[in-house]
Amino acid sequence: MEWAVDARAKVVNMSLGADGYADGTDPMSQALNALTASSGTLFVVAAGNTDPSQSTIGTPGAAEAALTVGAVDRDDSIAPFSSRGPRSGDGAVKPDVTAPGVGIVAARADGTTLGDPVDSHCVSLSGTSMATPHVAGAAALLAQQHPDWTAQQLKDTLTSTASTVSGTGVTDQGGGRIDLAAAMGPVTATGSMALAPLSVGGDWEQRQATVRYTNTGDRPVTLSLDLKMATGSGRALADGVVGVGATTVHIAPGATTEVPLLTDPAGAARGQYYGYLTAASADGTVAVHTTVSLLVHAPRHRLKVVYRDRAGQVVPGWLGTIFGADGFVDYTDREAGIALVEEGTYYVSGQFTDYAADGYSEIGNVVAPEVKVTEDTTVTLNAAEVSEVKFRTPRPAERSGVLCPTYYRRIDGKDLFQTTTVYQGDRFYTNATGPVTDGTFEFSVRTQMVAPQLQAKASGASVGFRPYYETFSPVFRDRGERLTAVAAGTAQAPDFRGTRGKLAVLRDDGSSGYDSFALARAAESAGADAVLLVLPERFPVSTQWRPAGERMALPFVRSSSADGAALLKRMAQRRTTVAFTGTMRSPYLYDVMGVWKDSIPKNPHYTVSEHNTAVVRATYHRTGASQWASEQRFAWRPYQATAWGQRNRFVPVGHERVEYVSAESGTQWQHAVQYKVIETTDQPLQGGMHDDPHTYRPGQHTSEQWFGAVVRPSIPRGGHLPSVRKDNALSIYVPEFNDGTHHWSFAERGGFGDTSADTATAVLYRNGQQLARSETGAWGIFEVPADEAAYRLDLTTKRVSDQWHFGTGTHTSWTFRSGASAEPALLPLLQLDYDVPVDAQNAVGRSRTHSVGLSVRMQDGMAAPRDVSLKVEASYDHGRTWSSAHTTRRGHDSRFTAVVERPARLHQDAFVTLRVTATDAHGNGVRQTVTRAYLHRGTE
Repeated sequence: MEWAVDARAKVVNMSLGADGYADGTDPMSQALNALTASSGTLFVVAAGNTDPSQSTIGTPGAAEAALTVGAVDRDDSIAPFSSRGPRSGDGAVKPDVTAPGVGIVAARADGTTLGDPVDSHCVSLSGTSMATPHVAGAAALLAQQHPDWTAQQLKDTLTSTASTVSGTGVTDQGGGRIDLAAAMGPVTATGSMALAPLSVGGDWEQRQATVRYTNTGDRPVTLSLDLKMATGSGRALADGVVGVGATTVHIAPGATTEVPLLTDPAGAARGQYYGYLTAASADGTVAVHTTVSLLVHAPRHRLKVVYRDRAGQVVPGWLGTIFGADGFVDYTDREAGIALVEEGTYYVSGQFTDYAADGYSEIGNVVAPEVKVTEDTTVTLNAAEVSEVKFRTPRPAERSGVLCPTYYRRIDGKDLFQTTTVYQGDRFYTNATGPVTDGTFEFSVRTQMVAPQLQAKASGASVGFRPYYETFSPVFRDRGERLTAVAAGTAQAPDFRGTRGKLAVLRDDGSSGYDSFALARAAESAGADAVLLVLPERFPVSTQWRPAGERMALPFVRSSSADGAALLKRMAQRRTTVAFTGTMRSPYLYDVMGVWKDSIPKNPHYTVSEHNTAVVRATYHRTGASQWASEQRFAWRPYQATAWGQRNRFVPVGHERVEYVSAESGTQWQHAVQYKVIETTDQPLQGGMHDDPHTYRPGQHTSEQWFGAVVRPSIPRGGHLPSVRKDNALSIYVPEFNDGTHHWSFAERGGFGDTSADTATAVLYRNGQQLARSETGAWGIFEVPADEAAYRLDLTTKRVSDQWHFGTGTHTSWTFRSGASAEPALLPLLQLDYDVPVDAQNAVGRSRTHSVGLSVRMQDGMAAPRDVSLKVEASYDHGRTWSSAHTTRRGHDSRFTAVVERPARLHQDAFVTLRVTATDAHGNGVRQTVTRAYLHRGTE
């Protein structure tokens, strides 16, 4: 900003800033105000792309002197991403104006891929950063027409002549969508006016502000004035609170006329009020408006927050969260826990963390979601009244990974989200509440549950205990182990004598560290079958076991201090065996999004049942060397802009798992699966395959086949980015690897020097001559001559990683005709879909023949191909020799069944390589070869 001022810029476009809840007093906003005051430079600032919530304007868009710009679509509706006002703190109107910011086409910098490519030179992009340059350009044209105008005059003119959109809130659009032709007109007005705040019941006299009208034309103008106030935050406007001092205004050529706006506290009600003072000529040729806002304060009272701990004792100096119609509230007396608040509804909460003797954390949130303040009020948050959040499932299950509780509260249009991360084994508590009647309240919990992973029970004990595997420990057999327990000293001074064939029980005395890998090796050398480590008191017992990486020498588990002490005591009294049961390969998963609306019950126990759950039979097909994959199912409630607190998980491949997914109304899901183990579990999965966001219905039954044959390039169904011809450019978007159920992914090229990376090469031919080549696959824009011609697109992929035994190489060749088109025209690229009866190992049975289903289709949005002919060939020697499969039509012009037969001389397991050729009535064609498409089991 300083550089631009030093360069004597009259107008500065600022498509940058920091998102969220700025009030205009931050350093960057203050710097903008100061620079404008000292230089006269107008800063035109993007409002931000936070979300549709109120008061999401960032900095420096919150600056008073900034001309802040929101984004609208072609029909002038506010873009969903465009940040809204009012400005935090004082409730002033921001953004000031809007401009087109959705699907804006502009020049593409060479070698970049930002946005959606339109042709070889242009891309399309959305954002308030796309809207702001429209306004900056308009301001520059005004400055050229009126070189003596100040920054404020430029801002007032564009704001007062903008086009307001009916049904759109004042704090969403400000003065409206800019109208440069109107701004070039003869009359301008004050762009916006934030009236001095009032207080309900105040004894102030009437206040006055001034609106200015300027006539730059050569004729006098008479305008009729009309003040129309719109409500803000759901409050009704009392008559007479705001008034205008005249009904008409006469403005001589070159003159400025002032009109008073009056406010009267009598009859005012608390709230934020917004509207427009319009001024129009009788013939309608002149029309300007001023955006008006008024903040009315209610009487203030003392709100005292008292916190009692889980023993019911008052904790002095403890401060909770207070949230209301104006956002978060600060304490005026922090020592006494007192805040001075306006009359209204508030949400008050406080969190605690305790550490139990068993090594687990106990985390809780005590909430009072609806505190109505009409006088001095005391609210008590009593942690002694909390109950643990629990889950009931049809089959035995325990929490795995994290639990993410979320409190959502909406008061007078202001949103509050409170969430935390509760790790595996830790417990979460909350209190019961009464029903909320003012605004919206919801409590939700997101977690996942699996079959018990590890349980232990000592002989003679009435109850068992929960140990955890060390991160890289081997695991016991699923049918369990029973071992005699023998004391083996401490981790710091172990003594494994006498542990052969037994469970060596160690104590961690806390005096120093130790090497668990070395302890496991020493125990194995002594002949022990497993190690159990007893942790010190209050030491966290839970771990995150990983299926990949260097394994310890033998199973190594840990228990809490309390469980371990009980075991050691029993061992000292009698011969003791310990029975271990559980599985790390759970045959089922409960993906839970539990929801309580309006209130929290006394015992927040969420019961998973067919009435709130969908059943998904998910098969994770094995693709290569790895016996495990990483997967992640994201969940959003309607008020969430992103999914949080949802880590990726490990799942065994080559198996089916039954997954019970919460189907609560409004919950949206998206599933992603990576074919190998990703070590970092607290980040979203970036590679692998995914589906599109969707919802589930209670009682719904469905299935998913991840990485099931045939994995090959194709354009998926379901709203995928289309491949089109527009003018002299082919925009082609073909993902390289898609499975049999329309999950799709790109080649994973790895980092520098990664010799196991995938490769994808595309070559485009026109009338038999090579026109373009891409080493990044068939994804991008290819510039072509205008005349109609015959095209061939070849896409070749290769996978050399030991994680891929199937689909290691593909070659797909599409043939089609195309000519210049003024509007985007879908390219007639025939797509092949396969239905192969493979099992979870991507293999078909031992029978000599098997049937493969094939479908030929176009992209979504195009008519089905007609008069399709199809040829299927199979190879059992990786493409050296081929045999034709007998193919029949399946009651539809583009659906077929092919019978693939293993060569008579071949009796062992063998990979099937497929080559499929299809054409339609218009001469469009496709030939696709997939090397090692799937495995055919032999008879030997």
